[in-house]
Amino acid sequence: MLTAPPRGQNGLVGLPQWFFLTDGQWTPKSKRLHIGAVWAAATATPERMTISTGDGQTLTCNGPGAAYDTTQPADQQSSTCSHTYQHPASAYRVTVSVTWSGTWRGSGGTGGTLPPITKSVTFPIRVIEAQALVTKG
Repeated sequence: MLTAPPRGQNGLVGLPQWFFLTDGQWTPKSKRLHIGAVWAAATATPERMTISTGDGQTLTCNGPGAAYDTTQPADQQSSTCSHTYQHPASAYRVTVSVTWSGTWRGSGGTGGTLPPITKSVTFPIRVIEAQALVTKG
């Protein structure tokens, strides 16, 4: 799980915190096992990412989110997986959960749907407040 600003750096009140997965984290995963002529194959596919932002809000993203591109102006970028914190905090506890659907098939024409599985990671995000002082001269 990646964020912008990156984890370990301060976010700012009133500016969006982006959440996104790298390309390889949002791809179907398959595994095939066999013993002699008997085999089974399973495929898990990511379906949604849910983010508990630590301030009482929850985001649901139907994809991996968009990576923030530091080479592009901020007004030319957008993300459906971002959250704007309204108050500073030394450590919002953020939990990102990815829910996977699954199917399996096996030798002899067997197969079916597997129950969804959710994997989660929790980490802190520090949000600070910046103030500007305008002076003449």
